[in-house]
Amino acid sequence: MKMSNKEAVRKLLGLLKDYKKVIVLVIVCLLISTGLNMCIPLLSKGIMDDGFIGGDKELLIKQVVCSLIIYIIIAMIDVVKEKKRVDIAANIQYCLSEQSFKHLMRIKTDYFSNKNYAEILNNINMDIGNMTSIADDGVFFVVTQAFSMMGGIIGLFILDYRMTLMVLFFIPVKAVIMKCFAKKRKRIMDEFIAESEKLFGILENKKNEFADRQLSVINRQKKLNMLTQWNNITDNVMVHLLTSFIYIVGANLVFDMQLSVGSVFAFITYSTYVTGPISAILNIGYLLSGIIPSTKRYYEFMALEEENGNEENGIKPCFGKLELQNVSFAYEKDKMVLRNVNVAFAKGSKTALIGRNGSGKSTLIGLLLQLYQPTNGSITLSGTDISEMVLKDYRNLVSVVSQDVYMFNTSIRNNICMYKEIDDKIVMEVCENSGLSDFISEVSLDYVVGQNGAMLSGGQKQKIALARALVQNSPIVIFDEATSNTDVYSEQQINGLLHTKLKEKTVIIITHKQEILREADQIILLKDGIVIGTGRYDDLIKSNVDFKDMINMAERY
Repeated sequence: MKMSNKEAVRKLLGLLKDYKKVIVLVIVCLLISTGLNMCIPLLSKGIMDDGFIGGDKELLIKQVVCSLIIYIIIAMIDVVKEKKRVDIAANIQYCLSEQSFKHLMRIKTDYFSNKNYAEILNNINMDIGNMTSIADDGVFFVVTQAFSMMGGIIGLFILDYRMTLMVLFFIPVKAVIMKCFAKKRKRIMDEFIAESEKLFGILENKKNEFADRQLSVINRQKKLNMLTQWNNITDNVMVHLLTSFIYIVGANLVFDMQLSVGSVFAFITYSTYVTGPISAILNIGYLLSGIIPSTKRYYEFMALEEENGNEENGIKPCFGKLELQNVSFAYEKDKMVLRNVNVAFAKGSKTALIGRNGSGKSTLIGLLLQLYQPTNGSITLSGTDISEMVLKDYRNLVSVVSQDVYMFNTSIRNNICMYKEIDDKIVMEVCENSGLSDFISEVSLDYVVGQNGAMLSGGQKQKIALARALVQNSPIVIFDEATSNTDVYSEQQINGLLHTKLKEKTVIIITHKQEILREADQIILLKDGIVIGTGRYDDLIKSNVDFKDMINMAERY
């Protein structure tokens, strides 16, 4: 459901509700600062009229010292005010980042089907950055700047009502111009966000389109930057135009002896008190036009359905037989990927899944991990439906070694232990079991692997992934195509583990390697989402034509 602009603004303002006391302190600071600022133009008037023109040196020095003291006090108040504002902005950014990360960890898996991690993280970071600007000086203090404007208007009327009317005429003119800029910026910002999503959406899969999309995003970024510059230039031109009128009209009044020279300069200072906040107030629409689209997208992301973790009412899982009973699954309606699958994984058994691409092997693993829920049927562990179990506890029973292994840009130790405190003796033991010990002896456990394992070979990454699974000591271990790129030594290593380290564990392997298939207690053959054969290697190679064809094909490649 799309969020309205009004609701987006309400969400933005809601980010500030926890900082009411700080905001009150800031307002008090601004009130004091405004009162002191009101005195400066009057002191400047006295310095000019009584000091320079009147020739009263002693009075001039006193008024200059007073002005200096006031400026120092205002500066100290501004430091306090700015520190509080920066704290608020930092806290808002932290809270938004934290809640988006937690939500990302719990979100349903189908969200990731058509998005890659670069696109997701880019959108989140850009939206948080834009939303945090609600605490920028130009937005957050726009209401409090009204105090300065009110003080400035009072000062203007004290000096001369005729020139005050000229300054006030400036307000509606500026409002019309700012509204035009805000409307145009909102349109370009919407286009920029849409193009950014498309750009990162094709980053991995359609590299030939990347250059065109990137150029489109850059062009819109240029338009946004130029629009900001035009907005600033227009603001400066109008302020200088107003100042020029004040000089001309003020000069005529001075020549007619209706106004002093000091009053003209004081009037210009007071006019900046009015025009400065006016620019900020009128720029709110302009600034929000960039924030609101990001706010909408961020909260639409936060509204996406999360996984049901069953933390409160879930059943504690108990390791035992894992069974699929009449399980069917479809990613889209009427497009079944699995049909009436009945499979049992006995406690401590070793099972191999085999089938051509698209047969449903990875989908079956996804169902076992509760990344998806069956369209029909049920999956049970020790006779209890896994959907009724505490999700976190259930997943802690399972370790996965996949074909695509992600490595964090940190040490080998952290990539194996996943930042848990695990004794080095245990870590070295799993390194030995995974065939990683020779490499460790060369570089040590503190060797930094680079971004996504850039400093490692493919085989080394697979061994670290295997060690990562072994160190968790989970009772269920799944190899999802993890053996497809392994060498003969690694295959022998895994075969050896099936009889040693993994002997008491339930092991499920997606593989076409004959050496591993021969060791399996059962082989499950999938074709077009249907189980077309189960049994041991020797039985299937004799009786199942499809299995024999797949083995022959695997040998050729």
